[in-house]
Amino acid sequence: MALAGMLSAVFGVLLEPIEAELGWSRAEISSGPFVVSIMGLFLAAPAGHLIDRWGSRLTGVITITCTFLAILGMAMVGKHLWHWWAAWSVFGIAGAFTSTVWMAPVSTLFDKGRGMAIAVTIAGASISSIAAPPICEWFVQHYGWRTAFVALAIMWCGLTLPLVLSFVPGPVARTDAKTEAASDPDTAHTFGGLSPREGLTSRAFWLIFGASMISGLTGLALILNLVPILTFTGIARADAIAMVSAMGVASLAGRLIAGWLMDTFDIRMLAVAGGLLSTMLPLTLIFAPGVVWITMAALIFHALVGGLRMSAVIYMTSTYLGALSFGLFYGAITTTTTVAQGLGPLIANYIYDQTQSYLPAIWAAVPGFLLTALCFAALGPKPDFSRPVEGG
Repeated sequence: MALAGMLSAVFGVLLEPIEAELGWSRAEISSGPFVVSIMGLFLAAPAGHLIDRWGSRLTGVITITCTFLAILGMAMVGKHLWHWWAAWSVFGIAGAFTSTVWMAPVSTLFDKGRGMAIAVTIAGASISSIAAPPICEWFVQHYGWRTAFVALAIMWCGLTLPLVLSFVPGPVARTDAKTEAASDPDTAHTFGGLSPREGLTSRAFWLIFGASMISGLTGLALILNLVPILTFTGIARADAIAMVSAMGVASLAGRLIAGWLMDTFDIRMLAVAGGLLSTMLPLTLIFAPGVVWITMAALIFHALVGGLRMSAVIYMTSTYLGALSFGLFYGAITTTTTVAQGLGPLIANYIYDQTQSYLPAIWAAVPGFLLTALCFAALGPKPDFSRPVEGG
């Protein structure tokens, strides 16, 4: 998950140096992640199905290889924008697998303590948020943004590959709830859940899908552009990068706390609270711009709450749809994050190019987070997949 969050963590750091050297607008630079979004729209669900079939180890190696090649390609782009799109298209292959490939084994193999297992796994993205921005900025200041890309590719992929080969499981044999119940009633719940057809036509799937899409579009428009947004509000670039790194520390703590909360309290109510409390960051940026200590407090609070929002989507996917086809369902739901990761920053930066202001994007986050909370609230009681469905 540290690999999954790395490019997102440094995008805002690299945006202005790339703009200065290549002369591209911020919207043109943001079109790179948008390429990943378009690819993810078509590839994420099939990628989830392949993870269910091939296992997380093989697909994890594919993900790391594509990520490494993509980042090297980004470091070597010329003046032509299609070079940038080509590099991001390679990352689009990795992006289709990225989140699901790490979450599938955790969400399907853990029953008790699943919330904490999910939290520890996605804490890797927080590690990227802590370490990647200052490392990236150091390379940018001393060697340029191209070298920063190369260094990040070598460090992150070099650390991730041995871990995947050593610890990530291969394919897991699965049966549906009725078959497993007949053979061993005591373990029937382990891989219980909805079939692909049942899940994709269920109300719960589309509510989780909608919550993830709305939250992603509004939230990622802020987070991926956080350094330029903070400098827009009057905060110095060095302070902005330090804030982003501090936000990563808070996110790490928030995700671990969220893991305990999800195993202890009603996940639906926690998710609703997370959506409502997320409005504090955009409101702070609007009504207290440039005030360093208030902005820092709002960022830390948002990071704590954001860990809950992300964990809740993963937890509720396995809770409301089951583990039987988790890769397919979560792969489909992660298309929302993939699309949002490209479309949100692209829209925000296009508006900035036209108006020289990030305020419209900041304002849009407020109703976005409120709608996210509403989608979570509309979910009913969680189903019980430990009881096999009667045939008939």
